[in-house]
Amino acid sequence: GEITHELDRAFVEKLRKLVEAVTHRFEKFDYAHALMETESFFWHSFTDTYLELAKGRAWKGDPSAVHTLRLGLSTLLRLFAPVLPFITEEVWSWVFAEETEQPSIHRAVWPSLAEMKSVAPPKSGECFDLAVACLGAIHKKKTSEGASIGRTVTDVAVVAKQSDWDQLHSVISDVMTAARAEKWSFSADDAAEAGAFRVESLTLVDKN
Repeated sequence: GEITHELDRAFVEKLRKLVEAVTHRFEKFDYAHALMETESFFWHSFTDTYLELAKGRAWKGDPSAVHTLRLGLSTLLRLFAPVLPFITEEVWSWVFAEETEQPSIHRAVWPSLAEMKSVAPPKSGECFDLAVACLGAIHKKKTSEGASIGRTVTDVAVVAKQSDWDQLHSVISDVMTAARAEKWSFSADDAAEAGAFRVESLTLVDKN
């Protein structure tokens, strides 16, 4: 399926920048920083964030989410391959070896921007980071109330700058699905710090 969802396109935009940066590092024989940048992206932009935000749609079979997750994993495996040769070869063999008709990741094509040229850039370049910030604020509020971040909430009230909300609203359903929020409301506060979200209140679902 085509990658059309705003959050997915925003993630791919970040992936493009990573591929450019890491490729440049390798060309300069700067292996340590290439690994550092790839690891940082893997944990902070893929597993802990994008995966959490997109998995609700992916579980429902949304083609855009599934395609983006697979593109992200395929790209990251190849970026890791020079320094993590055995585990990347193993994971590659599970699916990508057959799909690409390349049994070994170490003979696969290096990631390039050409692989992502069909994906249009996001309308909002900030929506990914704003989605991460909003989800983080909700998780922080749950934790402060002694609840696990996986606990369902019946409603949540969020405060932020109107300009941030304008960029976030196209991906807010992904944020609230990841936060397990059944309903939500938003209030504008232009005195708020740019890119920051404050949870005024949330109602936790009774464990029983």
